Amino acid sequence: MANVVKLKHLEHLEDEMFNYGTEGCHAAVRFMDELLKMLGEKKGSGYLQTKWDGAPSVVCGKDSITNNFFVANKSAFNVGTPKIAFNYDEVDYHYGSEGLGETLKICLRYFCQMNIKGVVQGDVLFVENKVKNEMIGGKKYTTFRMNTLSYAIPYEHPIAQRVRLAKVGVVFHTHYEGKTLEEMSARPGADVPENNDLPEVVQFFNDTPLVDTAVSQTVLTKFANNTRTIERMCVICGPFLNDLVSNMSTTGPKKFHVASYLKQFFNDEVKQRRNIVTPQTTYKALGEFYYKKMTAVIDKLQSPKAKAEKRALMYAGLKYLETMETQFNAMLALYKKIQENKQLVIDELDRVENLGPVKFFVKTKNGYEVTNPEGYVLHLDGNMIKLVNRMEFSYNNFVVEKDWK
Repeated sequence: MANVVKLKHLEHLEDEMFNYGTEGCHAAVRFMDELLKMLGEKKGSGYLQTKWDGAPSVVCGKDSITNNFFVANKSAFNVGTPKIAFNYDEVDYHYGSEGLGETLKICLRYFCQMNIKGVVQGDVLFVENKVKNEMIGGKKYTTFRMNTLSYAIPYEHPIAQRVRLAKVGVVFHTHYEGKTLEEMSARPGADVPENNDLPEVVQFFNDTPLVDTAVSQTVLTKFANNTRTIERMCVICGPFLNDLVSNMSTTGPKKFHVASYLKQFFNDEVKQRRNIVTPQTTYKALGEFYYKKMTAVIDKLQSPKAKAEKRALMYAGLKYLETMETQFNAMLALYKKIQENKQLVIDELDRVENLGPVKFFVKTKNGYEVTNPEGYVLHLDGNMIKLVNRMEFSYNNFVVEKDWK
């Protein structure tokens, strides 16, 4: 599940059942079992990384054909027309001379000096003109932000001193295996030297400090019991999950089936900061969301025939909701239970990350508000899944105005 060949998008743990039905639900259970091993100090085969909220995503390394160093964003993996740049002119051509292009030129100038082996991917955390010195809560910090989260380091800390002297900050999280960009597959981790002798670059590292995570037996037991409950719920909900997946599409009539609106619905719930309190309440909200979305689609149409066709699809979707009410409520209870179990892990990991020198904030119209890291990525058997507190980070990601465009 969530097997990532090129790192462009990661799925939330609880959404795997909408991607792959029963198989996705049981895959989520396997991820949770692996987390239980890792947190319980047993030897697991998984690998956990902390997500850093940078922008843009940068792909760089030596081209296997020319052996020349290149930079790109995720467009490096465009099928047929990869946008990679070996010099400033090619950066301008693919990405423009300002904004993204300007940042990639900085990456090209300095990352080629980092002794990078092969091809790696990471996120830019700051460039020189994004670094500030600010007072937050009566303390002086060196701050930077390229996306949603603002990162702050106590002004006198050695890392903050390095940031103030540097041209660019980066976290590399992925390396690629394969001969050409088309053939390459993503693998966790990037073996890039620390480069403390390269003052223009500050490299941050994202291995989650599990050795410092002392999880109580109470939490581990609760997590284990929840996981076994989720496993049983997967069996009960399996046929309905498979039916939902079979009715999802981005084209044709199924594009307008209620199943195709599920992920949109849950994202909208995040924007409204509405958790699943009871499945019944969320079931009602789903019906209202679907009706509103379909009505908007119908209202845009000019042809009476087209309107009638879409209205018929909407009525069919509402009928499906009504007929499958019991199944929808069971699915929503499962979704809620996975989110609750995931949050147990996130809370434990956040507690350790918050002990470090880097502090996490979101900037609002009322000033800085304390928050937590973006989340975590679990790698298992070539698969990746993200663990994110959607009511915190995902909400902020939707509503916080970005500095970088």
